Amino acid sequence: MKAIVVVAGVAILLLSLSYFAEAHPLEKNVVKINVYSKFYSHYLEKLNKKLPLHSFPVKKENIHLHKEIKYGNEAFYEKKETNKQSKPIYNWTFMIYMDGDNNLAYYAEKKAKELLTVRKKGIAIVVLYDGNEKNDSCLYVITNNTKKIDKGELNMGDGKTLRDFITFAKNYSARHYILEIWGHGDGWMGAAFDQNNKDYLSLQEIKNALSNESVDIMMFSACYTGGIEVAYELRNEVKYFVAPETFMLATGLPWRDIFSKVNSSINDEDMAKLIVEEYGKYYAYTSTTYAAWNESRIESIIFSIQNLSVKLDNMNNSVEKARNNSCINEKYVDLYSFAEFVGEKGVTNSINYSIVSKFGKLHGISIYFPLPLYYSSKYQSLDFSKEARWEEIIKS
Repeated sequence: MKAIVVVAGVAILLLSLSYFAEAHPLEKNVVKINVYSKFYSHYLEKLNKKLPLHSFPVKKENIHLHKEIKYGNEAFYEKKETNKQSKPIYNWTFMIYMDGDNNLAYYAEKKAKELLTVRKKGIAIVVLYDGNEKNDSCLYVITNNTKKIDKGELNMGDGKTLRDFITFAKNYSARHYILEIWGHGDGWMGAAFDQNNKDYLSLQEIKNALSNESVDIMMFSACYTGGIEVAYELRNEVKYFVAPETFMLATGLPWRDIFSKVNSSINDEDMAKLIVEEYGKYYAYTSTTYAAWNESRIESIIFSIQNLSVKLDNMNNSVEKARNNSCINEKYVDLYSFAEFVGEKGVTNSINYSIVSKFGKLHGISIYFPLPLYYSSKYQSLDFSKEARWEEIIKS
């Protein structure tokens, strides 16, 4: 009789706890999973239908908890297993920040459609897309299937938008992460001009967004971003830096070709090289440029430029000739050609040491040397300007 009472008591307790788990979630909008096996599969399946970004398999042998992940004002959930060590799910997670809220809208839409056709084992692709219409911002997550979330109207020129995106995308845990900023650019002055919000990402905003959210490869598909100032500002946040020294064609990177060559064992340097190589094949008959840098070697360039700055102090007429001989446009010169003209081998050697792959007739790295009309006093705030004494040269 005593045994029957104990069994009955336990049964009542389990039923009451089960009701509490189902009917009384502890937080608003958080779905709680009943931990008892007869309810587990039912609620996991129900949760799976609600989630906009993940598709979870049912594993009856494990108990799962879900942590809340914020992106803007919305909450998402990521699977965590209590009885297994957390391991990366993917080899690579690609984070593509696609700003088409300007006159590049047509090309942004085409590039997004291209990415939506990609399926690659071991790779997650997370795209934040914004066109030039109101309330057309959205998130795409491409794994073995595709998920889309409408985001209303985002300001792609706001550093917080970029930071939230990186934080969210990193929940698709991977051994390696790559971030691409796609849109208009103007070297160290910034990128991703958002027409609806009249805003753009400054270099400092990009740096802040990457703080504590470091990535293996940082890429720009934005004009003139392949400069020493940009690479040096991001040196502590990224391992490899990939960008165009001159203009970037609106058709962007040949992602289908790149993904077709990616294998499960590719490391970060080989990935950076692959991107440049495939870019070169695709744009073989154009005058564009693209290069990959090893950020751990960038200090050698800074040291050599410091020596160059000292040398140029006594070369007044030659400096102007060197600038005219190596100019890319009214603001930037090809650093290698400039140094070569004045006979500074330390700079050319350090560039060859730091650039691991390049495409184009130039050497993969620019430096700010504007005509007086185009000089910006904001240059003084850059890490590079403070370290290399370069501003003294361009203002002399």
